[in-house]
Amino acid sequence: MSQTASSQSRGPQHLVASVFAGLVLASAGVAFAAGPGPGAGRGPFGGPPGAMPGSGGMIEHVLGSLKDRLALDTSQQVAFDRITAQMKQARDQAIASRADVRAKVDAELAKPEPDLAAVSDAFDTAEDQGRASRRALRDQWLAFYANLRPDQKALVRDAIRERVASMDDRHPSMRDRMHRRQS
Repeated sequence: MSQTASSQSRGPQHLVASVFAGLVLASAGVAFAAGPGPGAGRGPFGGPPGAMPGSGGMIEHVLGSLKDRLALDTSQQVAFDRITAQMKQARDQAIASRADVRAKVDAELAKPEPDLAAVSDAFDTAEDQGRASRRALRDQWLAFYANLRPDQKALVRDAIRERVASMDDRHPSMRDRMHRRQS
């Protein structure tokens, strides 16, 4: 078989493989939305268990890492525990969503002519739901912060300043690594 004929016969397979590879990369966003996997009792960056990075992530992580130093009163502790439980529930829902999206991808790719628009819609829906969930949790953390005492807010402010400064310190080296990878 000639190279041209061989390339043409592999065309649809390569297209499906390429789209699938793109969808796998997109699913990383859904996996990221699912937050940390099982394991340590703390979320990423020392945040509360089940903490999800994303919109407002620094707030929840800082509050979680400072929990012991904040000397929460009883009502603050109840609110903290409630929000943490909701975060765990959102994380579990994100994991279930990721499994659902994967099942849809597998079902479509098992067809002779997969509906890639349907697969993309499944990813978009999962991403939109994850974003809405993260924003709702962020808003709860912001409300929690708003009810802290001035001394507690000062601890949070100082911790955020430290994290921002740390990110600023790492940014040039991260940028340099990215440029080296691209060249």
